[in-house]
Amino acid sequence: ALIVMYHDLAESIGDVAPGHRPYVLAPAVFRRQMKLADETGLRALSLSEWCAGGAPGAALAITFDDGHVSNHALALPILVEFALKATFFITAGRIGTGGTMSWPELRALHRAGMEIGSHTLTHRPPSTLDDRELRHELVESRRILEDGLGAPVTSISSPTGFFNARMSDIAREVGYRALCIGRIGLARDQGDSFSLNRVAVKRAMGEAQFRALLRHDRMTLASMRARQWIRELARETMSVESYLRLRRLLMRAKAD
Repeated sequence: ALIVMYHDLAESIGDVAPGHRPYVLAPAVFRRQMKLADETGLRALSLSEWCAGGAPGAALAITFDDGHVSNHALALPILVEFALKATFFITAGRIGTGGTMSWPELRALHRAGMEIGSHTLTHRPPSTLDDRELRHELVESRRILEDGLGAPVTSISSPTGFFNARMSDIAREVGYRALCIGRIGLARDQGDSFSLNRVAVKRAMGEAQFRALLRHDRMTLASMRARQWIRELARETMSVESYLRLRRLLMRAKAD
């Protein structure tokens, strides 16, 4: 099965911060991708449906991270148009702030049949947190979301590229049923639901590459994974602050 990850949509990236631009797609591009997904015949399930065995081997799980307002304003109408379900991972401590969705918008997603999951409480890099802090991030974010939605929250995604392997154990301990991580690859039908691979769909991804992903093309996945391995090596050899500082400098230089 394939789990794809989106972040934000916008007609123009002129006012978007350079570091965020790679994660912002034009609505027309997203609509085209959803049309292609619909045409493949893959059944688009929420993450909880897929984990429950909704369509072994032939599923597509569409996910969004961070809770940007465009998820409701621009992505939701397109998903509804093609009768596709998606899972939206929300940073519970940021709801309604800094361009993120408000409670009425989150409840509208839920009423439309979308799944709401946790993206932790504060979006801090998990690798910088100890077990007590991780447990608080997971438990408190779920409590806030469940109280606000009046519905169970059973899935979570790890924020930032700085993963903490203990997050899988803690997510299981506190009652989640699935955890998405940032590693590129297919999610195995009978694999560990607390280390689910995803593929980030970024602005630079062309239609041919997206089609290849929908076919589960292994060469495409291997190429993407190789580039990710280089980034992971940099994260492991640098501090979080140094890596983020370098990334901001590279993004700014690319935008100039």
